Amino acid sequence: MNQTILTSSGQSVLTTNRVLRNTYALLGLLFVFGAGAAYVAQAQHWHINGWMFLAGIIGFSVLIGATRNSAWGLLVAFAFAGFLGVVTGGNIDYMVTRFANGGMLVTASFLMTAVAFFGLSGYAMVAKRDFSGWIGFLVVGTLVALGAFVTLLLLRQFTGINIEPMALALSSMVILLASGWILWQTQRIVRGGETNYILAATGLLADIFAIFNNLMHLLGFGFGDD
Repeated sequence: MNQTILTSSGQSVLTTNRVLRNTYALLGLLFVFGAGAAYVAQAQHWHINGWMFLAGIIGFSVLIGATRNSAWGLLVAFAFAGFLGVVTGGNIDYMVTRFANGGMLVTASFLMTAVAFFGLSGYAMVAKRDFSGWIGFLVVGTLVALGAFVTLLLLRQFTGINIEPMALALSSMVILLASGWILWQTQRIVRGGETNYILAATGLLADIFAIFNNLMHLLGFGFGDD
C-alpha cells in the first residue's frame, strides 16, 4: 500500500517535471521564432489592424485547443508565435518612427517584461499561496478586456471620440491580467494541474507578448519624445 503511494507520488513528480521542462523548452523556441517574426515585420513595416488582431487571437485560441494533443499542435503553436511576432514588430516600428527615443522605450519595455515574467514565474513556483481560485476572475477579466477592445475599435472607426485615455486604461488592465495568468499558469504546471505543454507554452507566450506590447503603449504615452 505504502509502496503504491510512493510510486504514484514519484510518477506524479516526474510527470510534472517533464511538463515543466517541455513547457519552457518550447516557450524558448516559440519566443525566438516570434522575435524573428517581429524583426522581419519591423524591417518590412508590416502592421496588423485591430480587427485582424482580434480575429487572429480568437482563431489561434480555437486551433491550439483543438490540436493540442497532436503534432499539428506544434505547427499551430509556431504559427501563433509568428502571428504575435508580426503584431509586435508593427508596434515596435510605430514606436521607433513615432518617438525620438522610441528605441530606448522598446528596450525598457523588454527589460521590464523580462523582470516581470521571471519574477512572477519564480514566485509562483515557491509560493504557498494557492492561485487556483483566481481562474474565475481571470476569465471574466479577459472577456471584459476583449469587450473593451472591441468597443474601442468601434469608437475609433465610427466616432471622433478621443479613445486614448480608455486605451491606456485597457493597457494597464491587460498587463495586470497577463501577470495574473502567469502566476496561475505557472503554479498549475508546478502542482501538476497542467499536463499539456503546448497549452502551457502558448499561454505563457501570449502573456509575455501582452505585457511587452502594452508596456510600450504606456511608456510611449508617458515618456515618448516627439
